[in-house]
Amino acid sequence: MPSYVLVWLLLIFAWAANFVVRIGFSALLPSIIGELHLSYTRAGLLASAFFYAYVIMQIPSGLLGDRFGRRRILVLGLLGGALAAGLTGLAGSFAALFVARTLTGAFQGSLFSNDRAIIVTVTPPDRIGLGQGVSFSGPGLGLTFGLVIGGLLVDVLPWRTVMTLFGLGPVVAALLIVRYVPVLAPSASTVPLGQRLRRLFANGPLWVLGLTGFCAIANQFILATWAPLFFQEVGVDDLARAGSYSALQGIAASLGMVVSGWAHDRLVRRGYGSKTVIVAGLTGLAVSMLIMAAVINQRSIAGLAVVLFVAGFFCWSIWSAVYALLGRMVREEELGTAFGLSNSISFVGAIVGPIATGWIRDLSGSFSAGCVLAAVLAIAGIALVSAVRVPPRAAVKRASS
Repeated sequence: MPSYVLVWLLLIFAWAANFVVRIGFSALLPSIIGELHLSYTRAGLLASAFFYAYVIMQIPSGLLGDRFGRRRILVLGLLGGALAAGLTGLAGSFAALFVARTLTGAFQGSLFSNDRAIIVTVTPPDRIGLGQGVSFSGPGLGLTFGLVIGGLLVDVLPWRTVMTLFGLGPVVAALLIVRYVPVLAPSASTVPLGQRLRRLFANGPLWVLGLTGFCAIANQFILATWAPLFFQEVGVDDLARAGSYSALQGIAASLGMVVSGWAHDRLVRRGYGSKTVIVAGLTGLAVSMLIMAAVINQRSIAGLAVVLFVAGFFCWSIWSAVYALLGRMVREEELGTAFGLSNSISFVGAIVGPIATGWIRDLSGSFSAGCVLAAVLAIAGIALVSAVRVPPRAAVKRASS
């Protein structure tokens, strides 16, 4: 097995373990709402607490990884996230839960900036789309396991115990990465930190790509957070069953990442650009969310399951192309920080999307209106990515060249 494929596989597991902690919380949310007597707006705020610190940590973790070694920062984040999951299980109030989930987000914020940069560094250029897609299929698997296992376990165990058990996965992932992922040399760049940051913050296409990601991430976490309650609204009363239906989006997410990564590399070889894959994915997402709004109004369980799968596929299908494109926009020694900046912009959507959807649900009495909002965001993403100025393939000079 090529060494870069082993890295892909280990990062799949790391992402899956982290997403069980991140998204499994959504399967437990109905129990938490009942115990703490929360409104949907406050529940949305609690579900988004993770992402406040997650967003803030994107750039610092990228800087730390670029400077001190990406594997080291990644492992520390996995172990810290496991500890924070345990603290979530111990929390006894809304405020304590909010703090624990914020800490979870802070530690998990170290993964993306560093692992995406590792993938760019170790993967052959002609397989970069597939490498980004396959290695990032872990979130879909974690989303599936988190919702299914969380829904099943919460029927027989207290939600606090379930949350604590979720923390075991990241510990195993950290140990495997220490054992098998090679240590990559930290950046030897002598460019002052301030100058490097100014150069990245002045990178207009990077900002536009991040805003495109904002629109997709908002959709992604509207679905991830509220899908179990979507099914409750259309008539599924059993939490385990609602969680299992919701987990369809995780299977679709992994499939979307792998298929789109493969398609991206083939299209690029035939002369098409990465933007083609992104526009196609966002268009499919917008249409799917509009259909989902109608299906919720019709109270169709089967229809909701089908359209959720399709929406999940399209929502995740853009990322292999986004990450491949981002890797062409910056110098190699700045990859971690650049991925952090882009993801910090994008993940504001993970804060806005669930809260706005919960607020709209409180006002309208239905999640249908929230799905229309999600479709509007996807359409905005199409307009944004169409404005991205794609750099020539040889425009960025790599440090190793």
